[in-house]
Amino acid sequence: MWVLLCGVLDAAQPATAVATVKAGAVTDIEVTSFGSGYMTEPAVTITGGGGSGAAGRAFLSGDQVVRVSILAPGSGYSNAPTVILGAPLSPPKLIMEPDRTLKIRGAAGVLARLEWSAEIAGPWMAWSEVMVGADGLAQLDLGTEGDRRFYRPAPGPKPIGPEGYVWIGPGTFLMGSPAHENPPKNEVPHMVTLTRGFWLLDHEVTQREFESVMGTNPSKFQGDLDRPVESVSWEDAVLYCQRLTRRERAAGRITGHQAYRLPTEAEWEHAARAGTTGARYGELDAVAWHSETSGGESQRVKQKLPNEWGLYDMLGNVWEWCSDWYDWYPSESVTDPTGPRFGTFHIFRGGSYNFNANYQRAACRRFGVGEGFGSHYVGFRTAFSSLR
Repeated sequence: MWVLLCGVLDAAQPATAVATVKAGAVTDIEVTSFGSGYMTEPAVTITGGGGSGAAGRAFLSGDQVVRVSILAPGSGYSNAPTVILGAPLSPPKLIMEPDRTLKIRGAAGVLARLEWSAEIAGPWMAWSEVMVGADGLAQLDLGTEGDRRFYRPAPGPKPIGPEGYVWIGPGTFLMGSPAHENPPKNEVPHMVTLTRGFWLLDHEVTQREFESVMGTNPSKFQGDLDRPVESVSWEDAVLYCQRLTRRERAAGRITGHQAYRLPTEAEWEHAARAGTTGARYGELDAVAWHSETSGGESQRVKQKLPNEWGLYDMLGNVWEWCSDWYDWYPSESVTDPTGPRFGTFHIFRGGSYNFNANYQRAACRRFGVGEGFGSHYVGFRTAFSSLR
């Protein structure tokens, strides 16, 4: 078993930002230096200025801080407070164990992005990303594929996945709907932490893509193969992922340790929100096909505006299957939820062309009515990741 315990990351530089105060409240935070070397969103501390209560959140593009949003404006500020952004964390260290386990040691919260190669000179392929836990440790089971392979921390800030897929990094977000949205009882707000990143297709699986893998097209609205495939059951969507995985492995485009799959419900909402906290990531008609704009049919993918992470039609057009069985949310914080082990109904998310505006929300949940359920308003999009 071979392992390369090196890989140089760019020199880390802390980011800086300044706050603007009006009428005693913080109204804007401007990033004055993007910094570099950030592997996770840094903490934002707002101090001084004679007031209190202001809070913010930093957002990354690659390994740089590009924006700080205001979570709470605070009050009583007579002067601009100081904004302190957490320093970049040191890169993790890789340790190979005799039992084919790759251990990652580093500061809690560090994102370890990993690559592999069959040759020491490359080419190097993106393999996985994992967040170091509170105990300073994370680990991956290499299985038999660990033989005669080299591994290294990725030298770049963001792994490259299959064409058409967007990298969704780990993070913490509020899942469900806040009380002021008057949500249904099954949208209880709760904090969710996802410790591992994944790739997500930037559009709903099209009829063209489904035909190329499955050889059939069950859709009601045919004639344009760039419309999303629909009338597929949860079982159909899972089978598509399995066959796509086998095809791409056989072609050598992915490894035996990687697979296509449906996203979990938490992964789907994290990706749909793209760092936003409102009911939608944009103005309804600009981002979603719904009952007032669709003409009663599904529409070709990628015609509306994407969210901030480059994902199209996360709201509207067709509902999208997730991997989870349906259940009520917990009220407490959870990490990497996957839903119950067993159930009666599977979840689909995102609204569709024949549902009204109330259903075109990032938190809205629906479920299939039984095994084999498929409808002309339900499709799916695929996720891609290392096996877990």
